[in-house]
Amino acid sequence: MWYIKYMAIFRLKDISAVQMGLILERKKADNDSLHIYKRLTLRAMESDGVNPEAIEPFYSIEPLQEEFLTKTGNIVMKLFSPFNPTVITKETEGYLFPSQMVSIRPTKPILPEYLCLYLSQDFVAKYLLVNYFWIAQRAITIDSLLNLEVKVPSQKNQQIICDYHHHYHNLCQLRKALKKEEQAMMKHIFSLLSSEKEIQV
Repeated sequence: MWYIKYMAIFRLKDISAVQMGLILERKKADNDSLHIYKRLTLRAMESDGVNPEAIEPFYSIEPLQEEFLTKTGNIVMKLFSPFNPTVITKETEGYLFPSQMVSIRPTKPILPEYLCLYLSQDFVAKYLLVNYFWIAQRAITIDSLLNLEVKVPSQKNQQIICDYHHHYHNLCQLRKALKKEEQAMMKHIFSLLSSEKEIQV
């Protein structure tokens, strides 16, 4: 069995299959088309995952190939900065991704969550954008992505990194929820106390 025992360095093209998104204009139909898909938009790709509120319908002139739909375990990322790579789950499976994005499917024993975290690092963005500093849109090429060097530790260490990130993500979500609750409570207290009638002496 092929496995990684120590730290190794690969190019992304050697450990994954990269699929370009669909050029939507070639398949776009009127709103009365029978072929309707849920489309990932650039706004939907946020730093902490896919925002379902930014998903839009796409009407196609014909059935689309499966390769242009998100699959569980794959990573989808934008070709524009910020890249916001995201691991696809059962909840985000089956979305149509456009040509401004790519889908990355690990083909070696590298955890999708680890590869996604690696692609999220600042030094990766710096490397990918090194030749695009003065370009307004700052879009990268597929070639630069395919030749990106990826440091791959043992699967045990990959799992430790992913577990730690999972707990960290949950903690951040709890903090965000708590902040919203505190803001709502503050508004409620202010509304009650500021509406109190003045007492005439």
